[in-house]
Amino acid sequence: MPLPDKISRRRQAEVSTNGSSTPRSWNGFLSLRTLAMGVTVVVLICSLQLVLLLSHTDTAYESQSQSSRLWHYLQVHEANLTALALQQRELTRLLGQLNTLVVGQQQALRQVEGQLTNLPAAVLPVGTADSAVTRKMKELNKDHLDELERQQREIQSLQAALKSLSAHTAQVPVPEAHSVPPEVAVQPPVLSPSPPAIVEGASLDVSGGEAAKDFPEEWLAHFSRADLEASAKEAEKWRQMARNAAEHAWRGYKERAWGKDEMKPVSGSPGRVWGNVGLQILDALSTLWLMDLKEQFNEGADFVEKQLQFDHPGLVSFFEITIRGLGGLLSAHSLSGRPMFLQKAQELGEKLLRAINPQTGFPMTQVNLRTGEGKKGWYSGTLLAEAGTIQLEFRYLSQQLGDPRFAAAGDKAMRQILQAENGQGLVPWGLSSSGTPRFTNSHITLGAMGDSYYEYLLKLYIQSDKTEPEWKDAWKRAMGKAFQRLIFTTKGGLTYIAEEKNGRADHKMDHLACFVGGMLIYAARELKPEEVDARWEQTAAGITETCYEMYHRQPSHLAPEASRFNLQGGQGQDMNIWNNAAQYLLRPEAAEAIFYMFYYTGDPKYRRWAGEIMEAIEKHCRAPYGYSAVTDVRRAPPAQRNEMETFFLAETLKYLYLTFLPNPRAVLNLDDFVFNTEAHPIRRATAAVDAVRNRQQHFLGK
Repeated sequence: MPLPDKISRRRQAEVSTNGSSTPRSWNGFLSLRTLAMGVTVVVLICSLQLVLLLSHTDTAYESQSQSSRLWHYLQVHEANLTALALQQRELTRLLGQLNTLVVGQQQALRQVEGQLTNLPAAVLPVGTADSAVTRKMKELNKDHLDELERQQREIQSLQAALKSLSAHTAQVPVPEAHSVPPEVAVQPPVLSPSPPAIVEGASLDVSGGEAAKDFPEEWLAHFSRADLEASAKEAEKWRQMARNAAEHAWRGYKERAWGKDEMKPVSGSPGRVWGNVGLQILDALSTLWLMDLKEQFNEGADFVEKQLQFDHPGLVSFFEITIRGLGGLLSAHSLSGRPMFLQKAQELGEKLLRAINPQTGFPMTQVNLRTGEGKKGWYSGTLLAEAGTIQLEFRYLSQQLGDPRFAAAGDKAMRQILQAENGQGLVPWGLSSSGTPRFTNSHITLGAMGDSYYEYLLKLYIQSDKTEPEWKDAWKRAMGKAFQRLIFTTKGGLTYIAEEKNGRADHKMDHLACFVGGMLIYAARELKPEEVDARWEQTAAGITETCYEMYHRQPSHLAPEASRFNLQGGQGQDMNIWNNAAQYLLRPEAAEAIFYMFYYTGDPKYRRWAGEIMEAIEKHCRAPYGYSAVTDVRRAPPAQRNEMETFFLAETLKYLYLTFLPNPRAVLNLDDFVFNTEAHPIRRATAAVDAVRNRQQHFLGK
């Protein structure tokens, strides 16, 4: 029963049994006084924080240059602003409780006053209890109103101080040491690194309720509401299966390999070392958030805050630590708004900056996380995907920190590639490691070693709020050449994307290249209609169906690592396993393409395809402590390899889960986010800036 009702009923009982009103203890008033004291403490803490903010100095930075000190103080002020915002939220919450109690007591007192007024004069003599109660009620009412006014004055004072501080901070000039090269476009500094969290995915209605009513118009243009609701209901079992799979893998990792980079899912022992950064945790955070696994997400966040260190003395892959580690931290920040993730990402980003070759602008293949020193890897030059897959992450860092160095480094690497590309569109995967940028081989592929360069050309344009057409133009050149030289359809009807070696087509397609299906539908729906090639969406659907067939045609319903195509083969005879590469490594690219096709079309068949893949993974890959890659998809059941890449939680389960939602946009809207190549959603430029600006204006009472 609500508190005011309890007070009212007790007082009515006293009047009716005693015939008069006598003074009694005001428990509700004492609670209010306790709450008011708590509010006062919060206000004092806020005031102290504001004084510290305005008078902050750091002797460790006195010897640094003026620009370094300015950037340091900016970051300190940002952190303090975030703390003040959190404190004001708590203050607002307490004020809301206080107001609710005041209103309740006023109502109860009015009821008592009304009862006393209606009593016969003989029962309650005039001038005795009625006047005492009335006086007490007026005193209480005045005390509560005075307290509310005092709290409102405190809030107004804080708002004015913060507004003044924000205006002062915004006027701080960007230090010359971090000035942006004229050819690099980056977002202006953002005062707050904490965009608001997105809608979480827990309480979704899959039975034709509110979520089902929010189907996108483009879906309803091709499918009836009844069909879409039936599809959502059918997919609920797969959604739960994907979520349970994530819980199972996380639980096994926590029990057997917590803090390690990787876990072997059959034995439960630690797997490979990727930098001793708990890479599985960093790579899983965004999936846990989107699945609304709050307890598991908070476990990962606690590890990041208290245990994560970037001091491994060995060499690790620059590419993998960027897309998995840095991308995971940035996505966790972008989704949850917790500044701690951004702070850790900045630590890692500073190490990575040191490992970029100053001559070429390309990242080194390997990096020592303790020193930031970069080293070459197995290839004497630089891989196309390594140089062209840091830009989304580095730009988000610059955008949130107000430090253009990261964006400048990423953009320089991409522009160096485009200088070597020189308008030819498709490019080989090998780049020189010194001198003028040039290509050192003739192997063109949208699979391994080349894939994410093409992906990031398109996504760079979209992440920039479609304001930098050089990236889009380079992507369109590449796709134009791909349609001329790499995209084929067999007589049996399978559309695939081949590779090219020494100018000749090699009719082999990696599972990795399945992402092209998602990329093409993404471009078809994100670019202006006059820029869209009509072949993109049709080819996207064809490649996605081919990738589904890679699974469906195998006895295990799992796909091989690579397939070879017979251009003249009929249906069922046009695709086989390439070079005995029959292993399935829990790869996500087919699920990725299916997700994008479903996201934009709503076609229920894509859910069924994803459901078939999910069931095969559950049947053949589930292991005691997670999910295992398998040795040969031609066997049912296939033997397990005791390997679980971190991307299984980061990508495969995420794309499948989102496909099974009634409307994925209710959980993750691609108008606001862009996926990095590890399926970590990062806010698009305007979405991040607008979210922070709206939050600041709301905080300042605008």
